[in-house]
Amino acid sequence: MKRGRRKEITAHLIDYLVVVYEIIKESDAKAAKVSQVAKRMGVSLPSVTNAMKRLSALGFVNYKKYNMITLTSKGKKMAEEKVGIQERLRDFFMNILGLERMVSDKLARAFSHYIDEGVERRFRKFYEIMKGFNESKVRELMEFIKESKRKPGV
Repeated sequence: MKRGRRKEITAHLIDYLVVVYEIIKESDAKAAKVSQVAKRMGVSLPSVTNAMKRLSALGFVNYKKYNMITLTSKGKKMAEEKVGIQERLRDFFMNILGLERMVSDKLARAFSHYIDEGVERRFRKFYEIMKGFNESKVRELMEFIKESKRKPGV
């Protein structure tokens, strides 16, 4: 059987993509450096280079050896979706469950890899109910729970 790299994006590659996105956004630059990504992720330069080659082959970044890393529109869209999910998860862990920021960050990054469109839709609905929860939201929460029980595996 022939061995080789998978032709799809993995959770590990998504982590790299999100870090590139964050570096570009935070520095208000058009591109990120391999060294910046390596430092932020705590990995070696060759690890970043290999990840960028794979992300480039998949169409998520523009990268050539010794050059800056830029996001393609496909890469930017994917990164923004993942960052949005991570922000909602982080906020949920911190402000709904009362967990510390560092723990919430780690959980949000890890959990975001397992959330597909259906899970994201349900989580977003639950999150919106809980975010501004007060007595007026009790009925909405009860409806959400009933709906969840009627639709297992949504």
